[in-house]
Amino acid sequence: METPTTQKQQLVAKLREIGHREAIMKFFTLLKELIDNIDVTENDPRISFVVRKDLGISANINFRTALSICKEKGDTWITMMLKRSGIEQLEKLQLVFKDCSQNSKFVETTIGFKNFGVLDNPLLQKNWQSCLLELRDTAVSSIKKDAHNPLIYRAAEAEGVRQELFRLVENPDYELQKLDNEVAESQIDYLTTAVERPPIPLNLILYGPPGTGKTHRAQGYCQNYSHHFVTFHQSFGYEEFVEGIRPEAVGGQVNYKVKKGVFQEACLAALRKAGYQSMAGCLDDAPEVRAAKLATASPHFLIIDEINRANISKVFGELITLIEPAKRLGNANELWLTLPYSQERFGVPANLYVLATMNAADRSIALLDTALRRRFQFWECLPDAALLAENRIENTDLAQLLRTLNERVERLYDRDHTLGHAYLMPVDTFEALCEVFKNQLIPLLQEYFYDDWRKIQLVLGDNERWGKPTDAKLVQVKMEYSTRREDALFGEILESYEPIITYQINPLLTEKRYDELPRDTFRWIYEKP
Repeated sequence: METPTTQKQQLVAKLREIGHREAIMKFFTLLKELIDNIDVTENDPRISFVVRKDLGISANINFRTALSICKEKGDTWITMMLKRSGIEQLEKLQLVFKDCSQNSKFVETTIGFKNFGVLDNPLLQKNWQSCLLELRDTAVSSIKKDAHNPLIYRAAEAEGVRQELFRLVENPDYELQKLDNEVAESQIDYLTTAVERPPIPLNLILYGPPGTGKTHRAQGYCQNYSHHFVTFHQSFGYEEFVEGIRPEAVGGQVNYKVKKGVFQEACLAALRKAGYQSMAGCLDDAPEVRAAKLATASPHFLIIDEINRANISKVFGELITLIEPAKRLGNANELWLTLPYSQERFGVPANLYVLATMNAADRSIALLDTALRRRFQFWECLPDAALLAENRIENTDLAQLLRTLNERVERLYDRDHTLGHAYLMPVDTFEALCEVFKNQLIPLLQEYFYDDWRKIQLVLGDNERWGKPTDAKLVQVKMEYSTRREDALFGEILESYEPIITYQINPLLTEKRYDELPRDTFRWIYEKP
């Protein structure tokens, strides 16, 4: 088997011989479709992507050539294999079909660059995809696997690899040996070049009550860096986060493929910051070179919103160990493992920041998975009334209003269920304040106190002893069932039952008759009338 340097030299020489960038790009696009359709990894024994001395570059499945590109007779040609059973539908395309072998179920067609538009024809695409699936299902091991050039696979998968190859193709005098020695020559630069890091730990969870700006703060940390964003939910699992097998309809058939999840995509994005185009390329590098590259690579963020809404153990699986800073790729105690579905090696790069948020009102930190708590640092985000210091709505001081509400909530419940300043930040009119209470704050209090209206009244200052006039109370007594009312309702007095009081939200609020509310309605929450 050829060395990686020789394989690179052979591929660059063949691409230079073909000499048609647009045609080569089309070939790599089709090759990417082939890889996705048959769902193979870089070194799958069923495939061999070969640089041929006479016929350009070919992609072989088992012993059959499914796709190839070459230059011949002054033109650039792409040859693809099709199923014989469907070629009658392709008559209008005026293609020439050639038997692959006697009595074969497959034929091949060769298309010149001037007719490349045919390659996008839906009927041709459908036939080719169906052909690929059949080849995959019958493939065992390619007889040409010893000639397999994995760089062709990587060029189909990664834009960065293709661009590097084209740079070499377009500069014939470029010394390939310099490219191979580039890492060793620049190792000192990697070790001495400083990179600006965000002022946070690698694994961080921002937690606090709703509306305290956790997501806004997280976005602020990564505003100068690239990032992935995901929101966890109850049905979110390992398959969506790391990798999983998912169905796809291809050529009228359901095909199952291993798909990368958002965490794996974020890790690959972080590796690209260090100059790697694949996880395999990173892990095949020398440990000291890998450490030097990752130490000076720009950060990449993965932001996880509402991290506590999912089953953390189920989502992270065995990867919970790999996110520890000491076990990241590039560190002395680095670890990697083999993923269960793709059987590919995987590790977490040292320049990936995992920044998560969680609502303390949904679940306490104490209830989080123990393994997660050990591997993350936790920064609390609390309501900050000082941010509202300049905000006054007529006679109402919003900062004092928030402080009073939260002091009462903390006394009646706990600190995790206080109200965030973000609810009041956009308020600039009396009507807007009414809307916030009607649509956000009162429903939130209902959720917190499980419709215990007596406690909600205490929070809002609507209890009798606070002294508000009835029309200024946001939560009012609707009906108090005295013994006389019980007798009228049931025909008897229910001695075994405690007096029943029903409540309602002020009709002036629910019916949006805000102009009829006293202008001091909200000031009287924190200041007695």
